[in-house]
Amino acid sequence: MSTQSAFPSGRTSTKANATGKRTVGIVDNDPFTLSALRDVVERMLGYRVCWAERSAITALGLCGDPATAPDVLLTDVMMPDMSGLTLCRLVRSRTADIPVLAITSYNLDVYAAKARDAGAQGIVNKDDPAVITAAISAVANGMTWPYRGGGGSDGGRAWTTVTFPTATQAHARVSVSDAQRAIASLTARELEVVRLTCETLAPFGDIAVRLDCAESTVKTLARRAYRKLGVTSRRELMALWAEGLLS
Repeated sequence: MSTQSAFPSGRTSTKANATGKRTVGIVDNDPFTLSALRDVVERMLGYRVCWAERSAITALGLCGDPATAPDVLLTDVMMPDMSGLTLCRLVRSRTADIPVLAITSYNLDVYAAKARDAGAQGIVNKDDPAVITAAISAVANGMTWPYRGGGGSDGGRAWTTVTFPTATQAHARVSVSDAQRAIASLTARELEVVRLTCETLAPFGDIAVRLDCAESTVKTLARRAYRKLGVTSRRELMALWAEGLLS
């Protein structure tokens, strides 16, 4: 059992795209959930979904590019390539401009405090569209979405209350490793090159085919990424990548 309502932060976001609608980026590895969340955001809330991705790593790159950064990031907690909590931590370490709302089908008691510590502005369950829209609207307008659950008269236990920081507060205090901070500094294209290098072990020529660009472009992106990450070999790159995504 849980109850949630918005807490004001004292700051109101005025960010909107050229159409006048606020934008939401969604990341969830389940395509059916992505489709359902898109309908909730666009039909029930009237915001525009600027992108819906199944990869947290791709979402990280999109959040880091001003041209594709959403007004609000809606992220699943558990995903195969990188957890939503790690994604939130990386985004939050980089910017205070994107409020993050975590979403899960699991028990919120388990993840609420973890989402708060990762820099999110709230957490909601996937099974309640009305709560999802209210929470997105709240964080888009500079508020937070606290969680209250884990008890009540029928459970015989005290309520568990988790309050969330604003994006600005979280940005100032979120804790990230050096590896995570370095990965968060990569551009979207650099992230793609590094991800494919680490996940496929493919040569640059094959990566160029995957990305539909010249091999020289991939090499340039790789050199920039290596420099930002402070590595000089693929072995060092893969070790850093694993540390940054898994720690």
